[in-house]
Amino acid sequence: MIKIGIVVQRYGKDVVGGAETLARDVAERLNASEFDVTVFTTTASDYITWENEYEPGESILKGVVIKRFKVDVLREIEKFNDLSGRFFDKNIIDKEITEDEWIDLQGPVSADLINRIRAEQENFDIFIFFTYLYYTTVKTLRILKKPAILFPTAHEEPPINMGIMKDVFMKPDALFFLTSSEMKMVEKKFSPHGKMILVRTGVDVKRDIDENIFRRNYLIVSPFILYAGRIEKGKGLELLFEAFRQLRSNRVVDLVLMGKKLMDIPDIDGIKYVGYVSEEDKTSAFKGAVCSVQPSPLESLSITTLESFVQETPVLVNSNCEVLMEHVEASGGGLSFSNEEEFMKNFNILYGNRVRRDRMGKKGFEYVNKYYSWDIVINKISTQIREIIDIKQSGKH
Repeated sequence: MIKIGIVVQRYGKDVVGGAETLARDVAERLNASEFDVTVFTTTASDYITWENEYEPGESILKGVVIKRFKVDVLREIEKFNDLSGRFFDKNIIDKEITEDEWIDLQGPVSADLINRIRAEQENFDIFIFFTYLYYTTVKTLRILKKPAILFPTAHEEPPINMGIMKDVFMKPDALFFLTSSEMKMVEKKFSPHGKMILVRTGVDVKRDIDENIFRRNYLIVSPFILYAGRIEKGKGLELLFEAFRQLRSNRVVDLVLMGKKLMDIPDIDGIKYVGYVSEEDKTSAFKGAVCSVQPSPLESLSITTLESFVQETPVLVNSNCEVLMEHVEASGGGLSFSNEEEFMKNFNILYGNRVRRDRMGKKGFEYVNKYYSWDIVINKISTQIREIIDIKQSGKH
């Protein structure tokens, strides 16, 4: 049986995050598909502070062995953000820290994790890393002697342009991408030695959802726009809030915000923050919304866009994000905006034309059903794992 080591900064049933959720989905499905999977991760569940919340040691979740190691240094996010701003400022020539020191500050630093993989790597056939951005990927790849696959979950942002990232993208035997725009960006920037494979990701298709469950549970009466995701700076929410302020002045519609709140929400009539909700409430909300909105200019996938398509609900996305535009243009399942006027114009198109809205929603569902089936994705990943191992073994003899 092929033994796979998965390396990811956080892991667990309560861990929320795109790369982390992807890691768990892939780990559980590979483990159920004639592979033996072990996850190497930290005891952190929160990426803001890297606080040690899980117990270090070995545990099992849905059949997957998890080895957790303590984080050595916690992060003070405000100080880190201030330092990062100066570090990535192109006008500042004399930097306060080196690139390696920035990776240490980014974290999560765990010497025990690195040392354990160094000691145990010969027991594994291949390692899979999730996201390029963190210490656990950058530092572990340096000491790894076994075949490696990287899911970069990359987009254009300052850290990807650091010099040390060249090795991160050049060392793996293969890079697995979630969208073609992500793959094109990485190919142009690094021209990696390893295979570049568009594997996408899987989405759970849940049908026959009652759209009124969410409305009843959260007393939502008016038509609403749904934003699901982290509520933080950098997600384009400032533009969304201002656009909604103008929209609300002439139309009775709510903006529902769902997810972890990491920034202040302006006091605008019609904005309703519901925090974390159950999976049933979330799918019901997607089903019942006029549309969902993804205002972020920086996305490597946007699982919430795909979740909206599953419920045949069209999307409004930031036109400055290539990944989001890829979803909309390939599917025909939504519209885009880059300013307040475009947001209001395109929302009114969806709101005022139910036939067009329903047609877009169906196109979104067809897109997900064609490209984002877990069976297709796991089959592609499994095939590539076996091919990489076969090539490595044949090269030894």
